[in-house]
Amino acid sequence: MRKKLLLLLPLFLITCGLSFAKEPDLQSLAAITPQLASPGQMAAMLGQPTRIEENKKKTLWHYDLGDCDLVLSWDNKSDQFVKFSFINQPVQKKAFDARISRKLRSGTTDLSQALALLGTPKDMTIKESKQEVHYTYENSVLRLFFRDRVLVDYTLLGQGLN
Repeated sequence: MRKKLLLLLPLFLITCGLSFAKEPDLQSLAAITPQLASPGQMAAMLGQPTRIEENKKKTLWHYDLGDCDLVLSWDNKSDQFVKFSFINQPVQKKAFDARISRKLRSGTTDLSQALALLGTPKDMTIKESKQEVHYTYENSVLRLFFRDRVLVDYTLLGQGLN
């Protein structure tokens, strides 16, 4: 019985979106739901923050994860996880491929599908019900806006579609 429980523990942790890796993959980060995550869960997933900033309204946990910076924002009154921001070293891609836009469907494409399709973004901000992701391309930036992790719209800023 004890062996079965030990075998099921990793499955449970994966299902909950937790990982003991100190540099979680992007899909794990995108799966985090602010308002539901606790400081203990985040510390177990990411380890101790590199730097902590506090003011009257919020506390910010900063993580330096090599090529990217991650900032977790906590509300001091409720002690709730409010949002996180992920900023990656810009990896400029070639011109935006219009064929990709055909695969992005407002109302049906979810955040994890978009990340799988487009790869690592330049930056990403996740709040409880709103998510925003940016990708840099040659002479343009693709902005995707999600509500409750479902694509609402996307815009290519800068040069037009090829």
